[in-house]
Amino acid sequence: MLATSIYLLVFRTVHIVGAIAWGGAIFLFVFFLQPTAKAVGPAAGPFMRELLGKRKVVTVVLWIALSTIVGGAFLYWHDWQAFGSLGDFVGSGFGLALTIGSVSAIVAFLVGLLGTKPTIDRMLALGGQMAAAGDPPPAELAQELQRTQALARTLAKLNLTFVAIAALMMATARYW
Repeated sequence: MLATSIYLLVFRTVHIVGAIAWGGAIFLFVFFLQPTAKAVGPAAGPFMRELLGKRKVVTVVLWIALSTIVGGAFLYWHDWQAFGSLGDFVGSGFGLALTIGSVSAIVAFLVGLLGTKPTIDRMLALGGQMAAAGDPPPAELAQELQRTQALARTLAKLNLTFVAIAALMMATARYW
């Protein structure tokens, strides 16, 4: 006999596996891919165009994040119902930690959707304009691309910060 309902097992699995993939992808970008691309310089262009443009990794990570949040929302609702009211739930240490984690995850998702995705799209468009302009590319395009890349790095770090807060809150919620 199962100790819990099937829907809890499904949503918990979706939530945890999604969170691992989401956090891991952002960690990989912040600590390895972005610094390597910056160090390599223009030679990283074809790799990053393939990864970001053709394989649409940002869109895939956003879908993973959304599934993580949806799975978490069902789990949050289930736990909230066990407390009887939202006020009682958020008033408990457990509920407060999950609420902080939930809000942090939603903020991370919104940073990705409203900040990172448009920035990456702009970066890819600038790369295309530079390629069409010939060699050497116009200085203003090169400078705008550098600014856009710096913004993308900043947004990724911000995103990682919020995902890390969410993970910390979720991992420690039962101990509050």
